[in-house]
Amino acid sequence: MPSIRTTHEEAVCQSFLFLYNKISNTQLSLLRFGNPQKKEPDFICTENVAVEITGIYDNEYQAEKIWSSPRNKVLRKKRDFLLLTLENLNDGICKKLNKLEKGNYNGFSGHIILVCVLQSPLLRDEEIEKYIKEEYIPFRIDGHFDKYFSGIFVYWKSDKNEGYLIRKLE
Repeated sequence: MPSIRTTHEEAVCQSFLFLYNKISNTQLSLLRFGNPQKKEPDFICTENVAVEITGIYDNEYQAEKIWSSPRNKVLRKKRDFLLLTLENLNDGICKKLNKLEKGNYNGFSGHIILVCVLQSPLLRDEEIEKYIKEEYIPFRIDGHFDKYFSGIFVYWKSDKNEGYLIRKLE
């Protein structure tokens, strides 16, 4: 039986692929789960594409609170009211780029898309759009890493409707 995390990530991947196909005029579909023992990303898709999912939280307390109950763990972090989701986005991308650089996904030779799931229920669409247009600085600009994802996207629940939205960061 798949874990709650795996089930959640699969649902995110399916939803992301649906939205991605709409905006990019492609027909990507999920083939299978990636195998971390074979150094594969989270999901292997058609057209030689893979998807790696990462959750971006307001703070460590929120991350632990969301996942402690499904994992039958006791919440240990102190309540934190500091909301740093967009600041944590850069850290989350950097961590995944470090893993890419270290060869954690070398078992897959195609294109890898990183999907950053913004978990904050308080973020508004306008804040995210403004951040993307005016504040986000692509990692490729400085050339710090030798390897980069084929695409980096943010994925979030819209505050205007019941659906999810995606935007390409780089």
